[in-house]
Amino acid sequence: MQLTQRNIDILKIIVDEYLATGDVLGSKLLLKKYDLWVSSATVRNDMAKLEKLELVYQPYNSAGRLPTSKWLRAFVNYLMSSTPEHFLQEKNISDQNDFIKLSDYIHSISLDLAKNTKEIAFFAVPNRHILEYSWIPKFLEKNHAIIGDDIFNIITMLEDKFNFMSFVENFPLQDWINIFIWEENFTPFLKDYSIILKKVIVDGEVWYIWILWGLKMNYSFNISAVRWII
Repeated sequence: MQLTQRNIDILKIIVDEYLATGDVLGSKLLLKKYDLWVSSATVRNDMAKLEKLELVYQPYNSAGRLPTSKWLRAFVNYLMSSTPEHFLQEKNISDQNDFIKLSDYIHSISLDLAKNTKEIAFFAVPNRHILEYSWIPKFLEKNHAIIGDDIFNIITMLEDKFNFMSFVENFPLQDWINIFIWEENFTPFLKDYSIILKKVIVDGEVWYIWILWGLKMNYSFNISAVRWII
């Protein structure tokens, strides 16, 4: 089943609306906001076609559509090959063996990444038992109603630094950028969130830097930010 240009346009609108607002988008609202020069019935047929292809889904009867993880995965893969370079701030550390300087450097990187992306930013150097993260209060403030009791699991996970770093270290990763969405995420209680993670080799030592936030994150900017910050 091939997609027409209108199918693609509608799919892009559904994804753009979801990433911007998180709202379910129905045919009437779509036509109200976007001039496609077709009827509501035609848009509903297009949405049904996209649903058959598992690119969108209907969360409940008589609702509009939301993008599926299959489509978000395709969207993210496209961005991986097309995102521009976003250098947040160039930093250099003169002595990697100076623990204090390295800790300060890691703190500044995670803080810069968090401030610029508005996501939780992590930086880990397992070999030196260093784990830095920023933006946790903002994350919990915004998401506590959605997370519910899993908020305690997240706090427990962050407090247990050694097990957390060991878990990340043993997770199958590419040596460049890794993106996990929905059910791909590390743990069940992060299934409604996305993780963009980068594995870096510095003087033979493995470093990890990543961000965690909701599915509506700015993928284009955030992928570039994680990719190019170090």
